[in-house]
Amino acid sequence: MLIKRENHIKYKYGGVLKVNKRQEKIVLLLNDTKAWMTGKEISKLMQVSDRTIRSDIDAINRYYEQPIIESNLRSGYHIRDEINVTLPTAQKFIIPQTPQERCVYIIRVLLFEKKELNLMDLQDQVFISGYSIDNDIKRIKKILENYNDLKLIRSKNHIHLEGSEDEMRKLYKDLLTEETQGNFLNLNKLSSMFKGFDLLKVKDIMENILKEYNYRIREMAIPMLMIHIGVAIERMLHHNYIKTSRGTDLENTKEYQIAKEFFNRVSKIVRIDINENEVELLALLLMGKNSMNLQNDLVSAYSKHGYNVNELVSQIIESIKSDYDIDFSKDVDLRSGISLHLQGLVERKNKNIHIDNMYLQELKKKYPLVFELSIRVGEILNEELEIDISENELGFLALHLGAAYERTHNHQHYKAIMIYPVDQAFGDILLKKVDFLFNERMDVIQSVSYFEEKTIKELDPDLILTTSPLQHNLDIPTVQISVFITTEDESRIFQTLNALDKKRFQNEFKAQIIDLIEPETFHLNLKTETPEETIEYMCDHLKKLGYSDDAFKKSVLQREKMASTSFVYSFAVPHSLNMASFRSSISVAFLEKPIKWGEFEVKMVMLLAINEAYKDTLVMFFDWLSSMINNANHFVALLESQSYEEFISKIIE
Repeated sequence: MLIKRENHIKYKYGGVLKVNKRQEKIVLLLNDTKAWMTGKEISKLMQVSDRTIRSDIDAINRYYEQPIIESNLRSGYHIRDEINVTLPTAQKFIIPQTPQERCVYIIRVLLFEKKELNLMDLQDQVFISGYSIDNDIKRIKKILENYNDLKLIRSKNHIHLEGSEDEMRKLYKDLLTEETQGNFLNLNKLSSMFKGFDLLKVKDIMENILKEYNYRIREMAIPMLMIHIGVAIERMLHHNYIKTSRGTDLENTKEYQIAKEFFNRVSKIVRIDINENEVELLALLLMGKNSMNLQNDLVSAYSKHGYNVNELVSQIIESIKSDYDIDFSKDVDLRSGISLHLQGLVERKNKNIHIDNMYLQELKKKYPLVFELSIRVGEILNEELEIDISENELGFLALHLGAAYERTHNHQHYKAIMIYPVDQAFGDILLKKVDFLFNERMDVIQSVSYFEEKTIKELDPDLILTTSPLQHNLDIPTVQISVFITTEDESRIFQTLNALDKKRFQNEFKAQIIDLIEPETFHLNLKTETPEETIEYMCDHLKKLGYSDDAFKKSVLQREKMASTSFVYSFAVPHSLNMASFRSSISVAFLEKPIKWGEFEVKMVMLLAINEAYKDTLVMFFDWLSSMINNANHFVALLESQSYEEFISKIIE
């Protein structure tokens, strides 16, 4: 059931009923958590009384003319699962369907979102019986046999994971990959973002045409291409067509013929009109970096230093590497994608065309690291082209950067040992399939027919793949696979690789993040009235400690003007536009009274003062932030901290 409302509706007896910003945030909160929340928990996040929350829930249900939020004296409130609420900030929860999907979902929630899962709530969330949950728990316990000391513990109607902190944090580094994969490189998840058509069917049409024209596209480039195509079709369905004056001459190219045939076929299953400008843009996207030879360079006319579009993209990539230590220099798809986007951005500014980004709130809330990269790009563009970059435009840039981050930064090669019975023909087939599926993340450095501890130690692998049951005492993840590499085998191998990623970063997280939050920079009951006053006070305090100067404060205030750093969960993360502090620190303040900060009421402020020596820390911090803002209950606990020691203990839970 789809429920959609505008800003207000005419209600009975001629009155007008509205939902206010706080009520929109309640819908967002409940829609994100997909679990029961008590009125007390919601009231703490919204900084109002329980009674006000009850009144808000009643107003929301009257606004939608039916009870979209259910209440329970014991459990609190939750959004009815069969209803998809389309407020600007609401997102649809995708329910895991298969047993394997449910197992992965439960493990992910226990690792990243909740320390404990209520099985009754879980049944309501995924619409299955208690019997099915019991079977899922058995499957998870089987999966965890390959994860050293990790165990799934059941206590009455709750389950939780137990094990060492090292084991719990094995997936830490891959957290951003898991999040971005939901929107950037996972086509199944991508398809769920588009409501007016089936993106997977559209992809099949494109792949068939490419095959007919014998035209090859790099596999890693396909998800980004489908994002472009999906956004284009979505806008065309609403009769929004691109208008271009780039002076291209494409009609005789193979890319143009492919694009033309593509839109011809798509128009037969989706109600869109074929538009010449859209055909040309798709042809340019297919051409990638070669497309610039056929276009007028619109960027150079605006560039303060006379940069052409390629030079400006190089500056952007170099700045990201310098500020964040993320190297996109070899990512051809990112270069061509941003180049084309900048051309379109300049065109839209020339013609005063404004675009909406339906994914903006999701990007800001769920992918703060990716969005922060786009903020940096927006700053460069603003300075170089003297063009104000809207948050909608930044959101589209974030799509490019998110996909590039997953392609370039997160897939690190690991050394694997393969153990299987001696059979050369069989072994070659198995090795080829493993290489085909995982060549971007691991290398099989040796194949052996049996396990010998001394030999394995000398080879020093990161993981072991075996076709037979294997028990040993080495601290090396071991995955048993079938001879045909089933989808369950693939999932187990991916989980192990992700676990190895996280293990690489867990020590750095503890050492760098926690050590930067010092008692001297921790403020309780700070009395300020505005974001500016709060930033000035915290920056001045850092200056007194010798950590920064007035230039740092100016940079933080300038960054805040570009886009608010506040979040729905009652906190803000102000920071400078560059690595401007003398000494790296994370200053924390709990405000005596919540203050209006951008769109949200803020109670807690974390001011980032990071210098060049700690640029990696910025990446880790936003990774941690990504996991935290997906766990409302954890943030409620964090906001209740009454001392520095209590705050630190809750951050590392």
